[in-house]
Amino acid sequence: MKRVDGGEAWAAAMAQLRGQPDILLTLAGALMLLPSLLLNTLFPFVPDPEAGWQAQAEAFQGWISDHWFAMLLASLAAALGRLAILILLLGPGRPTVGEALAAGLRLLPVFFLAGLLVNLLTLGGLLLFLLPGLYLIGRTLLTETVLVAERLTNPLAPVRRALAVSRGNGWRIFMVTAIIYVAGWVLSAAINAVLGVILILVGGTGLDVFLPALIGGLFQAGVSLMLLLVSIAFYRQLADDR
Repeated sequence: MKRVDGGEAWAAAMAQLRGQPDILLTLAGALMLLPSLLLNTLFPFVPDPEAGWQAQAEAFQGWISDHWFAMLLASLAAALGRLAILILLLGPGRPTVGEALAAGLRLLPVFFLAGLLVNLLTLGGLLLFLLPGLYLIGRTLLTETVLVAERLTNPLAPVRRALAVSRGNGWRIFMVTAIIYVAGWVLSAAINAVLGVILILVGGTGLDVFLPALIGGLFQAGVSLMLLLVSIAFYRQLADDR
């Protein structure tokens, strides 16, 4: 059984990014960053620092109920961005950005449903016991990559295939995923801390909504892009029979 090499996967991901930075960053910015930025700028959720955790949770549930459609549109746009990037990097031939987006729109329903299945699977593991959920994050990371690379059209098929390809490597893949996520979170938290001081100085100019939304959007888009590139590298290490 093969064992993944996290260092090699990271190097391959960075090589992919350096090879096509303009296209990858443009797609990530337009379809993964911008919708999130618009959502959190137009409909910001502002927690009450004096409220208890239960009141905060209820307020957040109310915010979701009020803005679920905008959240769905932002999620679909982000999914299309990830799909277009995967098609550009894994699709047959050398598709243009327009061709990748057109192909992505056709695959989007299956892609989105496969993502929902993964989220339900990992959420169930996290709610049942924490460790199974974390393990399943590693086992299912390759789902989106597998769907595009192997041209699967059934939402269940990429989930099964990702579980098969990642067998014996769940914790290794999860650790790389966790490192990327934590590194992005630490960086965004540090930037937010600096912004907090700046916002106190400038006062109520609207920046107190826009700048946190921008940093949060950059964090989500950046982490999503790097996890996508790392998942491609892991897939290439493991799926000899592709």
